[in-house]
Amino acid sequence: MRGLRRWLRLVAVVLILAGIVTAIAFPQAAWNAIQLPLFAFFSTTRMVIAYLFALVFAIAYGHTAATNKRASAALLPLLDVLQSIPILGFFPAALIFFVATFHGHPIGIEFAVVFLIFTSMAWNMAFGVYESLTTIPADLEAAAASFGLRGWLRFRYLAFPAAIPKLVYNSILSWTNGWFFLVASEIFSAGGTEFQRPGLGAFIAVAGRNGDVPSIAIGIGVLAAVVLTLDIFVWRPLGAWSERFRMETAPGREIPRVPSPYERFRWLPRLPKVRKRIIARVQPAVERYHRLSMRFERAYSRHPKALREIRRVDLALFAIVFVVVVATGLVGLVQMFLRPLPPNASVLPSAAVLSFSRLLVAYAIALVWTIPVAAMLGESEKAARYLTPALELFASLPATALLPVIVGFALLIAPSVGAAGQLAAILIALFSMQWYLLFNLIAGVRSIPDDLKEAARSFGLRGRAYWKRLLLPAIAPSLLTGSITAWGAGWNALIVSEYIQYAHQFYEVPGLGSLLNHAVYPTPDNEMLLLTILTMIVVVLAMNKLLWRPLFRRASTRFRLEV
Repeated sequence: MRGLRRWLRLVAVVLILAGIVTAIAFPQAAWNAIQLPLFAFFSTTRMVIAYLFALVFAIAYGHTAATNKRASAALLPLLDVLQSIPILGFFPAALIFFVATFHGHPIGIEFAVVFLIFTSMAWNMAFGVYESLTTIPADLEAAAASFGLRGWLRFRYLAFPAAIPKLVYNSILSWTNGWFFLVASEIFSAGGTEFQRPGLGAFIAVAGRNGDVPSIAIGIGVLAAVVLTLDIFVWRPLGAWSERFRMETAPGREIPRVPSPYERFRWLPRLPKVRKRIIARVQPAVERYHRLSMRFERAYSRHPKALREIRRVDLALFAIVFVVVVATGLVGLVQMFLRPLPPNASVLPSAAVLSFSRLLVAYAIALVWTIPVAAMLGESEKAARYLTPALELFASLPATALLPVIVGFALLIAPSVGAAGQLAAILIALFSMQWYLLFNLIAGVRSIPDDLKEAARSFGLRGRAYWKRLLLPAIAPSLLTGSITAWGAGWNALIVSEYIQYAHQFYEVPGLGSLLNHAVYPTPDNEMLLLTILTMIVVVLAMNKLLWRPLFRRASTRFRLEV
């Protein structure tokens, strides 16, 4: 313990000295950095609000799609469509809507930013919940049915615990994706007007636009500090806690113990009197919550038909609103197609092919390294203890914040500006896709019961035979879930990767992302914007319908783990 404290003191001294030297060498950047703690608070608050909304949506949507076959026939294709729509493509419309609704008040822009971050988080988490609930072992389903678990009780004691491990890992991924779009959403132009909200994203984006390398470095450093703090005090304890819900039959497996926040901050003053006063005031609220929870459970068990009717009315209202919105959109589409198409519409097929090829290259590179690394981290507790926090830190650094580093590396490797733009586009797509694959695969490897691993070892499965007979079949559903969400993130990243502005210079490559940018800046072209989004939706839906969905259905039935 003393050695650790000495090491922390040494690190603190080095950081303080580095900060003093930086402030002397770059006084303007140091002055700007004074505001960064407040910017970090603003950005983190937006992320937390968006995550809470995404969490509620993912649990409700994923549970409905997994338990209601009739609803899943409509919910899954709708989720594919929502995932395929480029977030930054419809953000101008959402921004204008919220600004008009709140009559230009800054709260409208805040709602728009939170809405964008929500859409970047929710779809991946909903897919994770759906995969977890559709792969629950049949014997656990039968046991729940034999004990009479229905409705809320089944959700509380079977469905929700089964979804927790995948939900925690996908929450880490969604949080990472939220940082990616936070950088792009806190400063945005729509309708010829630039909207900006104070935050780390806007700070880094403005510094990158001006080529201010010291400010970029300071902004990324603060962002890394926020990410590391959240990883230590939120995501890592949640990851250890989620291991308690791992489906396991092998005896003797040690359940990881999660240190409480009280233990983590034991070096602080204890203040027993203040703590007792706080507990005494909070305790009545906690007891009231427990009483209300028990009343709700009793009311649910007594009146299941009334609650089902309320659910039906809610679904009917949602269906009416959805039909009205779809009908309005279809009318607009018909009116648009009755007019001559824009001249640039002829390049949409070739642009789709070019964008798809870049994403395919990035996906192949991601597969090459994520599968073996996930297998190593899932099999080795020692490797996971040291490497997982580092990978989570790197995953939480958004590619949009690392644009200067990516562009600089591309210019160093590529012989020309055009080739540098191509390489930078592939690297940004890789950064956007690889973490979805990696963390889904890690969750898949860790979900393999220890008794199956022991059986494989007792039968002498090693090396290639172990991978073929146990590891690859066991992680097949997680691989497909990660692939679906990775491709969705890749399509969303096109608008950033194919049209890069850094140090007052543009690095542009032909593709759907560059067409989207030209349809938004500097003068909005609504017809071209809509046609580009429709092209992307068609490509993504075709992939999901013809490739990913059939593979996922086959993997979830053929390679389901039974405990």
